[in-house]
Amino acid sequence: MRKNFTLRQLKPYGARCALYGLFVVLSVVFTMATALSVADFLRILFGTGEGVAVTSGNLVAQWLDKLYTWLISFGKVNALHLFSAIIFVLYGLKNVFSYLSTIQIAVIRSHVIRDLRNKLFHKALHLPMSYYDRHRKGDVMARFSSDMVEYEEGILNSIQMLLTAVISMLLYLSMLLYLNVKLTLFVLCMLPIVAFVISRISHKLKQASKIVQEMNAYLISLTDEAIGGLKVIKAYTAIDFSNHRFREYNREYTRRRFHMFRRVDAASPVSDFLGNVIVIGILLFGAWLVFNGDQGLTAELFISYVMLFVLMIPPAKDLSTAFSQIKKGRACADRIEQFLEEEEEPGVQGSARECKGVQDDSTPRHSPALPGTPQNFPAVSLRHLSFSYNPGTEVLHDINIDVPRGTTLALVGSSGSGKSTIADLLCRFYPCGEGQILLEGVDINSMPLSTLRSRIGVVAQDTLLFNDTVAANIAFGRPDATQEEIVNAAKAAQAHDFILSLPQGYQTSLGEGGSLLSGGQRQRISIARALLLNPDLLILDEATSALDTENERLLQATLTEVLRDRTAIVIAHRLSTIVGADNIVVLDHGRIVEQGTHADLMALHGRYSELVALQSF
Repeated sequence: MRKNFTLRQLKPYGARCALYGLFVVLSVVFTMATALSVADFLRILFGTGEGVAVTSGNLVAQWLDKLYTWLISFGKVNALHLFSAIIFVLYGLKNVFSYLSTIQIAVIRSHVIRDLRNKLFHKALHLPMSYYDRHRKGDVMARFSSDMVEYEEGILNSIQMLLTAVISMLLYLSMLLYLNVKLTLFVLCMLPIVAFVISRISHKLKQASKIVQEMNAYLISLTDEAIGGLKVIKAYTAIDFSNHRFREYNREYTRRRFHMFRRVDAASPVSDFLGNVIVIGILLFGAWLVFNGDQGLTAELFISYVMLFVLMIPPAKDLSTAFSQIKKGRACADRIEQFLEEEEEPGVQGSARECKGVQDDSTPRHSPALPGTPQNFPAVSLRHLSFSYNPGTEVLHDINIDVPRGTTLALVGSSGSGKSTIADLLCRFYPCGEGQILLEGVDINSMPLSTLRSRIGVVAQDTLLFNDTVAANIAFGRPDATQEEIVNAAKAAQAHDFILSLPQGYQTSLGEGGSLLSGGQRQRISIARALLLNPDLLILDEATSALDTENERLLQATLTEVLRDRTAIVIAHRLSTIVGADNIVVLDHGRIVEQGTHADLMALHGRYSELVALQSF
């Protein structure tokens, strides 16, 4: 991971970071002022009531002596009251600036996490489909959940601790050096020992954290698979097996996580112990300097010196803790940055939703060809198209198909023959391997993705509905659609009647994935969504597979009417739904084996007639 990843996230908030640093400085300054006053408070409380002029020592000692000598001139009782008021003001100002610094860093952290989540979501939408074929869903989800939490706690919180600790320690050390150089050099000689011990404790912490985060991502995957496949688990009585697999992996994850936190948590008490050791050394060495009349170190200043050093122990402890947390959190930062640097789909301009919803009124929505395109070009042309998901395993081989405007092409064949792959390539979910796909004479690779996909409506076999109202799901591609347009699309998809029977009609929430509807109802909502877009090319990938026979016939009659003047590609296992197609292409192992109308193919007595006979049987 490049070390400036977090700095790039903080860059937009540079002014707030500077303001945060200023507030920390002021908070520490007033804390030191409070500590430096304690010795003189003791002198006022237990002294003779007369000031003793200090002619030697540093300016701090002389200035404080003059101030409190002046206070004593008002009398011991009045001096105590005045001193208490000064301490109250100093401590109050310290708390005010401490609070202001906390507010500033809270805003910075919240905004950085907000920005990162926005970037992650934007990246997730713009990644190619091939990325999700190679990676587990739980691993992607972990970037949004546990990785973000760990990044905020391990990196952002630690940077806050680090900045506060560094500023505080620099100010405290500067004041300690000013009070007494010998005693402070003694302290500085001890700090490398503390740093060495803490670095040994934090050794290999980043690598351990990376393993823990990857294991956590796999646990999320197991949970997601179990919930998504709960029916299968119950049907195959595999509850015990699933439980055992999860518990074993969770046990190993917990063990590694415990060992990692044992290292992290050891840093704080060890640094605390070493700090107390240094305090004892300061008391012994400082007392020796006072007893031997070290110039500038009075008994009162020595007490203030010890108090300042004690105040420096918490930021020193925070410094060691922050380094350990940052090492642990860098593994999450690596994973987040790695995801953000994944290559996006080329040619994406804006969102498909925006492009579909906003039309230029001066341009006909269904122009038969792109500007400058000869009118005799087919609507869709596949030229010597070959494709492989994995090298060496060809899914499509030398496919050549022309789809004239206003006609319906049907793709049939057994599972795995490449039908859905052609639909995916048309939408550029995957880059073409060899050959070309032309949309109205224009290579789709030269078109912006948003433009291409705004011209294509897709009804997939696996229907996906969102946890929103019926109307919102139908208008998903066109948020500006009127209620009348939504209703007309639902009627065209034979969905209007059952929608009206729902509790709130078109305003009924469908639940997660449309779980409140039957499979056939979900499919009809999906078809209505595609019809509302009024696309130039409509792709129906097993669009009627979830419907019963009666509804399938009703919907098929509707689709026949809807597709009359539209270019469509229909992928079907139920051959009865594509009898009226203008052209039927039979695929087998990624190759075209037959092509023609239903009557022509039946007359051949080849692969198509075999499939019809099998379904009839």
